[in-house]
Amino acid sequence: MSTDFFMDSSCFACGAENENGLRLHITESDNGVQADINLPLWTQGYEKTVHGGIISTILDEMTVWAAFKQGYKCVTAELCIRWKKAMNTQKDYTAHAWVRHVKHRLVQAESEIQDENHDVIASAEAKLLRVE
Repeated sequence: MSTDFFMDSSCFACGAENENGLRLHITESDNGVQADINLPLWTQGYEKTVHGGIISTILDEMTVWAAFKQGYKCVTAELCIRWKKAMNTQKDYTAHAWVRHVKHRLVQAESEIQDENHDVIASAEAKLLRVE
């Protein structure tokens, strides 16, 4: 796969200049990346419950950033998500992601979102394809 890869401030998930986006502020952690999350009402599906597509977007974005922070420019090839609890709008959560394994062009990473009690709300396993 040959593609130009670049990041800019308009990304729906992490773009600071995207007024219609999530504006995730993703930082490095001890073993990967993390982001503090408190989502507005416009991200809801059911009343005051974050839409599953938004949760998927966060988990996906976090795995790509975990790879990126280790020097791998990637796109998502496969994402397997497990939901355990509802995620509410206007409440504090933390997302984490880390790289598990790298082999040739395949990067395997995991991510999860935890509530204030460190209970896992949702988690994902991702297969990422390296692009240069």
